[in-house]
Amino acid sequence: MVEGWILDIYPGRAGEMVIWLKTGDGHSIRLTDKWYNSIYVACDEESGLEYLLQRREIQYFIHDTTFVQRRENVTDYDKKKVLKIRLGEADDATKIAEIIESLASFSYYRLYNADLLPAQTYMFDKGLFTLAYVNFEKIGEEIRWELLDSIESKDYKLPPLRKMKVSVKVANKGVIPHFDDPIDTIRIANLGEDIVIASGSEVHKLGELVRAVERIDPDIIFFDQGDEFTTHYLTERANANGILNKFVLSRDRVSWKRLRNRGTSYFAYGRILYTPTSQPLFGRINLDSSNHGFEGSGFDGLLEIMRICRMPLHKGSRASIGKCLSSMQFYHAYKDDLLVPWKPLMNESYKNGNELLIGDRGGFIFEPKVGVYEDVGEIDFSSLYPTIMLKHNISAETVLCECCPTSKNTIPELNYNICEKRLGIVPKSLSLVLQKRADYKKLRNKTSSPEQKMIYASRINALKGILVCCFGYLSYRNAKFGRIDSHMAVCAFARKILLDTVRIIERRGFEVIHGIVDSLWIKKRGADKQDFLELSNEIESELDFPLSLEGIYKWIAFLTSRMYDDVPVLNRYFGAFEDGSMKLRGIEVRRRDTIKLVADCEEDILKLLGSCDDLDEVKEKIPQALRLLESYVNRLKRGAVPMSDLIIVNQLSKNHDQYVANTPQALASRQLVNEGLALMAGQSVAYVITNHKAKNPTHKIQSVQLLNQYTRYDVGKYLELLIRGVSTILKPFGYDEESLHRKLAIGHQSNL
Repeated sequence: MVEGWILDIYPGRAGEMVIWLKTGDGHSIRLTDKWYNSIYVACDEESGLEYLLQRREIQYFIHDTTFVQRRENVTDYDKKKVLKIRLGEADDATKIAEIIESLASFSYYRLYNADLLPAQTYMFDKGLFTLAYVNFEKIGEEIRWELLDSIESKDYKLPPLRKMKVSVKVANKGVIPHFDDPIDTIRIANLGEDIVIASGSEVHKLGELVRAVERIDPDIIFFDQGDEFTTHYLTERANANGILNKFVLSRDRVSWKRLRNRGTSYFAYGRILYTPTSQPLFGRINLDSSNHGFEGSGFDGLLEIMRICRMPLHKGSRASIGKCLSSMQFYHAYKDDLLVPWKPLMNESYKNGNELLIGDRGGFIFEPKVGVYEDVGEIDFSSLYPTIMLKHNISAETVLCECCPTSKNTIPELNYNICEKRLGIVPKSLSLVLQKRADYKKLRNKTSSPEQKMIYASRINALKGILVCCFGYLSYRNAKFGRIDSHMAVCAFARKILLDTVRIIERRGFEVIHGIVDSLWIKKRGADKQDFLELSNEIESELDFPLSLEGIYKWIAFLTSRMYDDVPVLNRYFGAFEDGSMKLRGIEVRRRDTIKLVADCEEDILKLLGSCDDLDEVKEKIPQALRLLESYVNRLKRGAVPMSDLIIVNQLSKNHDQYVANTPQALASRQLVNEGLALMAGQSVAYVITNHKAKNPTHKIQSVQLLNQYTRYDVGKYLELLIRGVSTILKPFGYDEESLHRKLAIGHQSNL
C-alpha cells in the first residue's frame, strides 16, 4: 500500500482514468484505473430507448449499455428506469448527447450527466477529491482507494509542491508581439534560482526549457500571461520550428497541441465575458493567476475550493464560482442517485397576479439618510441568504413539495409550504461551506501565527465567494437545480428578518440610518460599544440567525447619486471606524476602472480624514485635503504624471468590427487590430487619453501597447477626471465639482 495526495486526474486511453499521486518524499506516481464514463438517457416510451440502441450513429461511442433505476428529476421521490451508456472515450459525452438529441423531437430523449467532467464523475464515484490524502491497492486493472483524509477537515496537510514560474520575452518586429515573432528570452524562476535562456536558436531555447522542466520536475508551473498569450505563443514557435512533438512539458510525455479556438466570449450576469483556452500539463498543474475565479483568495483559498468542490485543479482553477458551486450540488445528486440534466427544463410554478406582486421582490432596504454622521454602528447578519437556505431547507424540490402540503415551515407572505421530510440538494451543498467558514474564522482568531492567519483568511475569502454566489444561482437560467420559487422564498424570509430586526432596534431606542438586505447602520445618542453589543446579542437570540457588530464609525458619509443630488445611493458611502480602519463602497478608489492617479489622490485624502476622531476635526483637515488635491493638479499640469498612472481599462462589449460609435474602447481595439492583435468581445483594452477633442478619432486615445516617448496626455481631460473623482469625497464637506474648479483656479495663483 502506497500513501500520497491526489494531484491530477484526467482520462487516458479508452476505459482508463489516469491519476497522479504525490508522495510525502516528493515523488510523483502515475496510476491508471479501469473506469468508464457514463451518460444517461430517459424516454417516456421504453420502445424509444430500445430503438435508440439500434441506431448506428451512436455505436462508435458506446462501450456497453444497461438499464438502471435513477431519480430523473430533482422533485421525484421514486426512481425510474433509464438507459445507462458507458462510453469508450470518456470525453465523448457531449458528442453522443448531441447526436441522440438530434434523432427525435425536442425532449423526446432526455439526457443526463452529459456535461460533467470525467474527472469530476470519477471523484464522485470513488469518493475522492483533489489533494485528498489516500492510499491505494492495485487489483488487476482496477484501483481500490482508501481515503485517509476528510473533506470536512480544517487542519489537513498538503503535499510538498514544487513550483516554477516561466516568462517569455518576444523579439517582436513591430510594436506588438505576434506568434510569428521569434523568442528573445525565456526566464525561469524556481526557489530563488533565476534561469535565463537567451542564447542559441529557437530550437535550442525551447529545448532548454523542456530540459529545465525535466530537471526541476515542478508540480505547478505558473506562466506569465499564460492563457492569454505565452502558452499559445510557445506552442506556435515549437510548431514553426518543426519540434511540436518534442515540446513536452507534461509529466505524461504529452506534447501540446495547437488550439484553433484560443478563447470564448459569452454573456453572463448582464455582461460580456471572455475566457481564454488553456494548455493542460498532464501530471503537472498549469496555473494562471489572471484566469481563475478565486484570484483574490490566494493559493490556499484556491486549494480549499478545489477540495470542497471536487474539481481537478487545472479545470477548477479556471472555473467560475457558479461552476464550483454546481460541482458540489452534482456530488450530492450523484450520491442520491439523482441525474444531472444536460439541459434543465424545470418550470416556475403557476402564480396569479397577486402572488407575483408579493413574491417577485428582492430583499428589504432602507434608503440611506444622506449626510455625514458620528458614532454610527453597523450590524451585519453573517451569510444571511445561505443560512436561510440551510435553516429553512430551501431548494428547488422542497418549495411547494407534494409530500408536505400542511408543513409548518412556510414562506412568509406567500405561505408556500416547504418540505419537512427530506433535505434539499441546495442546503446539503451549503451546510459544509457555512460550517467550515465559521470554523476557520474561530481558528483565525485563536492562532498567534501570522502565517496561519493568512492561510485561514485565504480559505475564508474563498468560501465566501461560494456563499455570495449561491443565492443568485437559484434563479440562474443555466443552473441545473435552480428554480425561481426558491429564489423568491429566500427573499421573503430575508425581508421578514430585516423588518423584525428593525422592530427590536427601535424598541431599544436606536434609529436606523441605512439598511441593505443583511446590514444595518444604526445610531443612538450616547450609546457606547456595550450598548451596540447588547443589541446585537438580543437580535441574534430572538431571531436565531448569526449576527455581528461590524464596528462603530467615528464618522460615516452616505452619498447621493452623481446625476441627482436628492437621490441617495444604497451602496455608495465611506467612513472611518474607531480602530482607524476605513470602509469604502461605490467610490472611485474601489472601482476597477478608476485610473491610478484618481485612486491615489482619493486614498491620500481618505487617509488624512480617516485619522480624524470626529467631524469637527475632519472639517479642520479639509484645507489640508484641498492642498493634497492641488499637488496632484500641479503635477498633471507640469506633465509630471507617469503614463502608468493615467491608464484607463475598459472591457469590450462586442467585437471590434461591431462598434458603430467611436467610443474610446472601440478606438483602442481598432488600433490594436490594425497592428495585428486579435481581440474578442469580453477582453479588455487599456489606453491613455491624448486629445479627447480631436476631430480625427485616431488622435483621441492611444492604446497602451502603442505608447512611446512622444505620446502626450490630455491635461484638461485628466484634470476633469481627477476633480470629478475627488469631489465624491469632498462634496459632503461642502466642495462639489463646480466649487473645486473655482477653488483650484484661485489656488493656482494664491496657494489655496
